[in-house]
Amino acid sequence: MEERANDISKNGFLLISKYRAVIMGLAAIWIHLYHAWIHTIINPVTGFGTAMSSVETYIVNIGNTGVDIFLLMSGMGLTYAIKKDPLPKFYFRRIRRVYLPFLIAAIVSAVIEKWSIATFFGNISGYNFFAADINSYCWFVPAVITLYLFFPLYYLVFDKVRKKIVCTAVAIMIWLLLNIMLTSVMRLDMYGFINRIPVFLIGIYFGYMSQNRKDIVFKARHYVLIILTFIASLFLLYIYKFQNFLIILTQEKLFVPNCLFAMSYPFLIAKLMDILERRIPKFGKGIVKALSFWGMISLEVYLVYTCFLVTFFRPIVLWIRSFGLPPVLINLIVFALTSLLAWILYMACTYFWKLVEIPFKRKDTADEEA
Repeated sequence: MEERANDISKNGFLLISKYRAVIMGLAAIWIHLYHAWIHTIINPVTGFGTAMSSVETYIVNIGNTGVDIFLLMSGMGLTYAIKKDPLPKFYFRRIRRVYLPFLIAAIVSAVIEKWSIATFFGNISGYNFFAADINSYCWFVPAVITLYLFFPLYYLVFDKVRKKIVCTAVAIMIWLLLNIMLTSVMRLDMYGFINRIPVFLIGIYFGYMSQNRKDIVFKARHYVLIILTFIASLFLLYIYKFQNFLIILTQEKLFVPNCLFAMSYPFLIAKLMDILERRIPKFGKGIVKALSFWGMISLEVYLVYTCFLVTFFRPIVLWIRSFGLPPVLINLIVFALTSLLAWILYMACTYFWKLVEIPFKRKDTADEEA
């Protein structure tokens, strides 16, 4: 068992797979901060205060990279799921995990915001996502379901090609050419989804590597390269996001820096968790368990913000602020409230499906006994 643990520790791809929930948990927290964080350093009076305020602004404003982490981990996870179930069951399991909480959130939003029937069905069907604006409602859900639907077709080719890295590179090149060719006809908002497809494809490659190249040993030079890639992504995130840097692609900031960030950040977080668990076992396991909780409810955290905080965020913050609490405590209270509602939504969906499956399990048991 110890030898196996050491093997995992030496392979970065296996570490990402092991700490998948942790990585997604951090991404969920970061996305929440991106949407709901109230700045804690207001009107800084010293050079140090100004610097810290800039750092706070930077960290919060690049929180949308959490979406890219989700897509990378989704692509990686699908390579495991596709081998477990026949295709109909694969689709059912993937879509049911995403769609029921999305539907519940949409019903709540429809009541709160007084949607028309057309708006409701347009949003829950994904029609508004493709026909009007991807930001019509919870864009991530119809985006990821679209990727789920096309994944088996891509994987059919990917699985047969001998050189997986070449297949991934060719797929990204095809995406790049189509991206450039369709610039004059593509709606601008669509790039929020389209420009994140490459990171999903890279996630599929990561999934292959974690399952089929368990002999790979990550050495110091590999982590030096990963750290340099991570630093480069942070620099590019700054110049793309704050300096309006652009080379050729529309909404390029959602591709180049985000992709580099998503390719490096998971390796570093997974290695850090591995070191903590091995060097400080009790503390490390506690951190892993806590972050895995938010990884488990990551989708629900996003949905709660969209269907609840978008409407009630300002009144909630003003009410909490009336007690004279500092911004840090307000942020913690809002995050705790979001987490609680997300957990309730997660548990409600989990038990709903358990109840639905009871008759089928009884039937299977009866068939086995017969």
